[in-house]
Amino acid sequence: MKCPNCGGELQPGQLYCGKCGHEIQIVPDYDPLEELMLSQEEIAGEIAGQKKSADREPVGKEERQEEHKKRKGNFPKPPKHRRGRWKWAIGLGGLALCILAGIGSYMLTTRQNNYSYQLRRGKSLLESEEYEKALPYLERAQMLQSDMEGTDVEPLLCLAQAYAHTGESKLAADSMEAAVLAEQSARGESEELLSIYLEYMEILNMTGQTGQIETVIDQCPYEQIQEELLPYRIEKPSCDVQEGTYGYYLRLELSAEYGTIYYTLDGTTPTDESTHYTEPIELQEEGETLLSAVAINQKGIVSEPLVLVYNLDFPEN
Repeated sequence: MKCPNCGGELQPGQLYCGKCGHEIQIVPDYDPLEELMLSQEEIAGEIAGQKKSADREPVGKEERQEEHKKRKGNFPKPPKHRRGRWKWAIGLGGLALCILAGIGSYMLTTRQNNYSYQLRRGKSLLESEEYEKALPYLERAQMLQSDMEGTDVEPLLCLAQAYAHTGESKLAADSMEAAVLAEQSARGESEELLSIYLEYMEILNMTGQTGQIETVIDQCPYEQIQEELLPYRIEKPSCDVQEGTYGYYLRLELSAEYGTIYYTLDGTTPTDESTHYTEPIELQEEGETLLSAVAINQKGIVSEPLVLVYNLDFPEN
C-alpha cells in the first residue's frame, strides 16, 4: 500500500506516512453528490428499460406461455427438507381439525342426553321470553326425565308456561294435569302440590279454559287443597231469555254464581272496564243486538263468554 500524498510505501496498519506524515484514511471518503448522481443514473436506466419494453411488439399466446415457463423455471424449488416440513404441518393441521370435530360431536351428543343441561337451557330461554326456542329443550328434558322415571315436575311446569305463551292451550293444560298427577304419586298432599294446583288455575285462566276450573277442583282428592281453590271457581253467565227473533221489547236478566258480570251489546269481548251488570238489560229498538257477557271473580279469573244474538222485528199495525 502506498501513501496517496507522496507515493511512499506504507506498512500494514500504519495510520501516518513515515515519509511525509500524511494521515492515511482506512475508510474511503463518502461523496453524497456522487451517490445522488449514481441514483439518478439508475432511475433513468430503469425508465429507459420500461419504455423499451413497452415499445416492443406484442407477443403471441404461445410466446407468452414460453416466456412464462422460462421465468417459472428460474425460481428454485424449495429444498426437500422444507417440503417435508410442510407435509408434516398440513398433516398435523388435519389431525387437529379431526380431533376438534370429534370433541364437538361428543359434547353435542352429551348435551342432548344431559337432563340438567336441557332443563337449564330451556328455563333460561323461558325467562328471556323466547318461548318458541325454549320448547325443544324443555320437551327434551321431560323426555329424559320420563326415561329416568324421576319425580321432578319442573319440566312439566315450564312446558305449561311455554305452551300457554305460544297458543298451545290444550298442551298447556295437559302439562299441568300431568304435573299434578306426578306430584300426587310422589308425595301426596303437600305445599308443593297446592302450589302446582294454584299455578294450574292461572294457566287455565291465561289460556281461556276457565270452564275446566270447576272440574279440576271437584276432582281434587284433598279437602284442604279444595278449600284453597274455591275462590278460583268461575262459571259462564246465563240469561233467562233465549236468543232469537222477537216482535216485542225484551228484558234480559243475567246471572253467575261466582263473580261479577260485565257485558257489551256490540259483540266485543267484555273486560272489567265494560258495563257492569247491575240490573236487567232492556232491548227496545228494532234490529239486531249481539250480547256478550263474562263473569270475573275475586281472583281475577275470567269466565268463558256468553254470546247471544237477538233480533227485534215489530209487526206493522
